[in-house]
Formats: sequence, structure tokens, C-alpha cells
Amino acid sequence: MAITYIGVDVSKKTLSIYIPAINKAFEVSNDQQGFTSMLATINKHYQNLSEIIVVFEPTGGYEHNLREFLKINKLPFTTVHPNKVRQFAKARGWLAKTDNIDSRLLRDYATCFTLTVKITYDSESQQQLHALLRRREQLLVFKNQEIARQDTESNSVIILSLNQHITSLTEQLQEIEDSIKRLISYDQEIKDKIDKLTSIPAVGITLATTVICEALELGNIPFRQLTSLVELAPFARESGNYKGRRSIFAGRGNFRRVLYMAAVASLRCNKRLRNFYDRLIANHKPPKVALVAVMRKLLAFMHSIVKNNSSWNQNLC
Repeated sequence: MAITYIGVDVSKKTLSIYIPAINKAFEVSNDQQGFTSMLATINKHYQNLSEIIVVFEPTGGYEHNLREFLKINKLPFTTVHPNKVRQFAKARGWLAKTDNIDSRLLRDYATCFTLTVKITYDSESQQQLHALLRRREQLLVFKNQEIARQDTESNSVIILSLNQHITSLTEQLQEIEDSIKRLISYDQEIKDKIDKLTSIPAVGITLATTVICEALELGNIPFRQLTSLVELAPFARESGNYKGRRSIFAGRGNFRRVLYMAAVASLRCNKRLRNFYDRLIANHKPPKVALVAVMRKLLAFMHSIVKNNSSWNQNLC
């Protein structure tokens, strides 16, 4: 089955849409009226919508309504990282940048790499959880910034302002975390999955919820592919006689940060992971390398539990 890709460049007020059948881009408004017009144009030129994949970039939330419209109308879609598309444009020598050019570029990128449909959230609860987790991360950043400012501030008025703001942020964080717990308790499927994940020593509700929302591929794809997606597979840096140090970078930063904190905690409360870490240190591995290996092992445990729909068993995982 030949797949046709339709590129959509999303901005705050408009969508620029490139449809191969007419070989040009056109603009519609970024609202329900514009989405309906886009769908009508697609239906006019293509009979089988299952052979269509709409391609667009995440734009900080401006793509949310488009995503929901595509899901409701059962039109397959996928998202791509903006940096990858920009590098693709440079490789082709396309230095100009307009909305119409970008929509054509998205289509060409998807065609070149034969992109597949992105796994989407299965339920409204997962979408709400993801939004709450994102807000929790934002509040944590704000709180840590204010705490850091306390150490260098001597003005009493500013110190009072910082203390009040930190107190307010702490209260908001508690409200967000309470909302997350309530939402989990209302959805039995999510609750069961989180209960299984949190049966692993060192895996708390924050990591389990992050896994459900930001690692949808967990349990559904080969583990080696999963480690590449979250960038826990070290990249080689070699050229000729030069043998550089391998390192991890890029990938899903928020998920990896939460996994890192869980790995640190696991050294205190998960005997199996602690023994694994000590064995690596005894073999002269640097502590940070050993800790990344623990992160990978912890991810493997969660992958196994989700894949087999089971709970933690130290002898089987």
C-alpha cells in the first residue's frame, strides 16, 4: 500500500498545507473551520484516507486542536522533531524558510524516511495526565529557580517576595500532585498499570505516570529500539585512529530526568540494582556510566512488566 504524506506547518493562527495531488500549498485558519476545509480538500483528491498520513511539528500546543480533529476523523498522523526537518532542509540546500516551504519540506521529509503513524494517547485520562505532568515540571523549574535566588539575595523585600512565591509554588505543586492521584483513581486501567509499575522498588507514582504518558512504546516495541528512543544507548565517537568516549544525549529529556532520579533512589532500596551497580564499580566503570546502566536496567524491568502485564518479581525480571 502506497502511503501519501500531507505536510502541515502549524502556526498560532494558520495552517499551511501541502497536498501532493495539487502540488502546491494553501493556507487555512487554525480552528475548526480551517480543519473542516482541510479535510474537504483531502477528501476531494483522495478516496482512501487510511493511505494518508498527515505530518506536522509540535509547536508548543498550537497543534493540539489539529491533533484532536485528526483523531476524531480517524485521519492518521505523525509528528516530527523540528531540528531534524531543519537539518534535512540544509542538506537539500533549502535555506529559505516560509510556511509554504515548510509544509512542502515536511511532506518530503516524511516521504524520504517513510514515516509511520505515531502512537497516540489511548484515552482522555492519559491526555489529562500528560498535561498535569507537564505543568508539574514547569512549577518545579520555577521553584528551583526561586530557591537558587535565595542564596544570593540580601534585600529583605526581595527575600520576602521569594519566600512567598516559593510557598505558593509548593502549594500549587501539591494541588497538581493531588489531581494526578485523583485522576489515576478514576481510571481503573491506568491505576492497574501504575500499581504494577510501582511494585518495582524505587519506581514511584511520578515515574510510573511519566512512563504511561511519555513512553507509550514501552512494552510494544523491541527493547533495543526503546533504549534508542529515550537515548539510553551510548553513541560512538570514532574516526580513524581516534576513539572518543561514548555518551548519551538528546531523546526524551523529561522522561530521562525522572528515570535518573529513580535510578539514584534504587541504589538505596532495590537490592538487585544496588548489586548490579556495585559490580560495575568493582570492574572500574565510572560512577556516572554505572548509573546510566542502572537506568537502562530499570527501564528493562518496566518494559518487561508492561509487556507481560505482570508485577515485580525479583527472580523473574
